[in-house]
Formats: sequence, structure tokens, C-alpha cells
Amino acid sequence: MPRSLRQPWLWAPLVLVVDFVTKRLVLLHEDALRAKIDVLGEFARFIYVRNPGSAMGLFPVGRWALVGVSLAATVFIVWLYRTTPERLRVRRAAMAAILGGALGNLIDRVFYGGLVVDFIDLGVGQSRFYTFNVADIGVSVGGALLFLCLLLDGRRRDG
Repeated sequence: MPRSLRQPWLWAPLVLVVDFVTKRLVLLHEDALRAKIDVLGEFARFIYVRNPGSAMGLFPVGRWALVGVSLAATVFIVWLYRTTPERLRVRRAAMAAILGGALGNLIDRVFYGGLVVDFIDLGVGQSRFYTFNVADIGVSVGGALLFLCLLLDGRRRDG
């Protein structure tokens, strides 16, 4: 891995930029994506979706409520990052990935009528996972990695 990507804070702008660029490409090709584009046969495809809710379309409580929650989460993640010791690089990278994803979806909520652009669709036949985007990947992978870091740290203290 390049030395620069080992800097934990770089994951936030990396996720944010990749999310922003991919969403703009989706918006440029909105008409083609409304009909679904197979990437890996039926398993993986691109499709244009606007999500008014939070993750997986849950909790459609309104644009400004989700903006408020996103801003609060952003402040909390920044605080956690800053108070986490520098030696815990993986934990800090996980938080940075979450931050990049949260900011990516926050930008959509603020500037695009509260609707987040989702476009990655996985599944087989009628059994589909929810449609998501790069920001969601940052939040999900970062969250899972942070969970594992905290779990392993807790086991080290207990054992």
C-alpha cells in the first residue's frame, strides 16, 4: 500500500471524492441508468435511485432531520478521531472512512433536495440488497472495522 494511504485521515477525503465523482457520473447518465445496466450479469448492476431516507431507505423522517443527525454524527466522529491515540491507526482510518461517507451523503441531502443518489444494486433475481453508493460503503466498512477494533481491544483488556 502506498505510504500516503497509510495516513488514517486520508480515508475521509478519499471516500468523499470518490463518492462525489461517482454520483456526478450517475447524474450525467441518469436516463441510461433508469433502465438498469448489468455490470456482473444479474448479480451486480447500476441503477439510478434517489433515496429520501437514511441507510437502506429507512427512517424517511425528512430532509432537515437527517441533515441534523448527519451534522451531529460528523461532529461526534471528528471528536472521536481527534481523541483517539495516533498509534491506533486502523481505528482512526475506520473513523475517517465513516466521516467521508457521512459527508458524501450530507452533501446530497443539503444540495439535492434531501435525496441521496444511490446506484449500486446487488443480488440475485428478486432477492436484492438495498441500493447504495460509495458513501454508504465508507460508512459500512468503516463501521464494521471500527466495531472489530473495539471488540479486539476489549478482548485484549479482558484476557
